[in-house]
Amino acid sequence: MITRRKFISGATGLLAGAALTSLDSNAEPELKPNFDVPAGACDCHIHVIGPQAQYPMVADRVYTPPECGVPQLRAHLKQLKLSRVVLIQPSFYGTDNTFQLLSTQEMGDAARAVIVIDDKTTDQAIAKMVSMGARGVRMNLSTSGIFDPDVARKQMIELAQRVKDFKLHIQVYSSAKVIAALSNTIQNLSVPVVLDHFASINATGFQKNAGLPAILDLAKSGNVYIKLSAVYRVSKAAPDYAEVKDLAQLFVETNPDRMVWASDWPHTNTIPGIPATQITPYRVVDDVRIFNLLPDWIPQRENLTKVLVSNPARLYGF
Repeated sequence: MITRRKFISGATGLLAGAALTSLDSNAEPELKPNFDVPAGACDCHIHVIGPQAQYPMVADRVYTPPECGVPQLRAHLKQLKLSRVVLIQPSFYGTDNTFQLLSTQEMGDAARAVIVIDDKTTDQAIAKMVSMGARGVRMNLSTSGIFDPDVARKQMIELAQRVKDFKLHIQVYSSAKVIAALSNTIQNLSVPVVLDHFASINATGFQKNAGLPAILDLAKSGNVYIKLSAVYRVSKAAPDYAEVKDLAQLFVETNPDRMVWASDWPHTNTIPGIPATQITPYRVVDDVRIFNLLPDWIPQRENLTKVLVSNPARLYGF
């Protein structure tokens, strides 16, 4: 449902002690990118979180993040000198895409959305969400605990059939092992596929990852995009994640026309032992420092512009 709740424009709310300057819409960011960010650059993976009184989360969620809305998102984009953004439906909202889509509309033509649907979602609802900026549908296999390739394959084929007439792509968050097992299916789908977070290839010893060859072949196929995103999900080598450089360069060299970048802002987190309904502070992440790694990962300006501008524009229809 898209209209069952009244949207409160510019709602901010408490941040549960999150120590992130970028979440304060009234603060003037001090740090800036140290390279010339190309016009039209896009952050292809962020979330916004509304007031729980208006936008309740699903009961069986894994965690509860603090509130974080459009004002904080605008500050994040300003800090990184970005002009476009893609809002991703988070797992804790289930198939109620209301807040992501209303926030997408509030951002105007600078924003697109990736939604979550199920078998109860009507074609009319999908068409409405497309009109509000939806350009993809999400399969969050890892968070859903789906590690059986046969189960994932069936879901993927059914989802592709469902959304192809709406010209939506499928965004997949899954283990590299499952992605590799699905490679033939993915290559032959009638819709593009986006692989989240470096296709879940851990940067440490990535050359030995059994799923890497299949994932590189997917990148070469032209039907698959890979997000160079959430670097802290594939490496623990903070703050500069030096071990990620070779992995990022390998992906870009494999097919620079099918790579996009994303921050994964505002860096939601799960903490063992905390009840799922208790608010969990965000990860403290230096977004500028991580963003400034890109010219080192992608030294060719032409390819950097593809990753930040041209590829997102093609994929999300900017």
